[in-house]
Amino acid sequence: MLFVERPITANHIRAFCEKFREGLRVEYKANLDASVREKIVKVVSSFANSQGGVLVIGVTAVNGEPRAPFDGFVETEREELALTIENLCLSGIYPLLLPDNITLVRSDIPGRVFLVIEVGESSRAPHAVENSQKVYVRTGDSSNPYDLATIDSILDLMKRRRDPLALRNKLISEATERANDPANQVVPRMEISICPTYPQAALCTSVDVWNFLQQAQFLPRPNMRVLLPANSLIRVPDGAANLTQHLAVRTRQYLELNRYGLLFASRPFGKRPWIDSNDPFRQLMFGDLLHTLMLSTTCALLFYQNRFQGEALISVSLRSVQNEVMRFIDPDPHFIDDTPRDEFRCHADKVFVTRRINIEQLHAGQIEFLVGVLAELTWAFWQGPYEHPTHALRTFVERALA
Repeated sequence: MLFVERPITANHIRAFCEKFREGLRVEYKANLDASVREKIVKVVSSFANSQGGVLVIGVTAVNGEPRAPFDGFVETEREELALTIENLCLSGIYPLLLPDNITLVRSDIPGRVFLVIEVGESSRAPHAVENSQKVYVRTGDSSNPYDLATIDSILDLMKRRRDPLALRNKLISEATERANDPANQVVPRMEISICPTYPQAALCTSVDVWNFLQQAQFLPRPNMRVLLPANSLIRVPDGAANLTQHLAVRTRQYLELNRYGLLFASRPFGKRPWIDSNDPFRQLMFGDLLHTLMLSTTCALLFYQNRFQGEALISVSLRSVQNEVMRFIDPDPHFIDDTPRDEFRCHADKVFVTRRINIEQLHAGQIEFLVGVLAELTWAFWQGPYEHPTHALRTFVERALA
């Protein structure tokens, strides 16, 4: 970043202004009025799409030159300015982009402040604004600091994405290969992967991953040990894994976590009659899917805490489920007809759902996320003459997570 050290006083701002005029990586705004707030997403995204940069609010610039006095702008009472900037970026930039640092610096003048917004060059570029319709890049011209990207520059930005995408695909592919059980290819199985959408740098060391999984086995959370058996932790490239045998169906279940933030879970379905039902038919256990998805997202959120705050790609696939039955709501004599098994029978061999979600949104709405994913997965298992019973599914999930 252009600041050698994080600014904490007005003198840091003055020293910065003496050194930098507006250009490719620097922009100044006199205040944070409505017109500036409308431009924040353009400025931030254009920095990320170019070489990164710094926006300093509270400094007047004339023809690109910062002009004294450097007094800052009037602080709005009871407004969290950093949070305001974050919310503008969260709602206005796609794919998700947050500044690297947002620093509030007190002025020498009481009641006035500076706001320093530092943005790094992004490997997830191009970042678009205005309903994902426009991409801005820096021009280096103080009178026109950012402008719409050309087709060629957008193509160049897309090339920048390739390495993180290739890394993500490589991590998932290798985890899938390690989880593979060649002797039981036809056993119904679920696979869940949670990974930063554009992984770039490692979030921690492999030792940190090992220690996290060791500690996660003893977290005071219901059923956490079901996902993390205490005696089966092994080392794998870039992280650690649990590899055990599912006793009921005699095939392996696998959980991997690595230093780039990939959590991968693979386990077979158990089979048994529906609880509290008179039907003895053994069907896929919906509870296996529900609890594995719940525990996987919980584990990922715990691992990402203080390590990662961006956007994650979450994929869930059910394999070898053709002609399998999986009831996912309680029987209701007024809702289910005389052939309950066929109403919950899947006619596809594979069911797949993928979602992109910001980690903060997942943390705030985990139940809503689970219900949405499970509703999409169970769509292929619902063959009844009525609408998909999403409301009944929600009730079941909320009761299970209570």
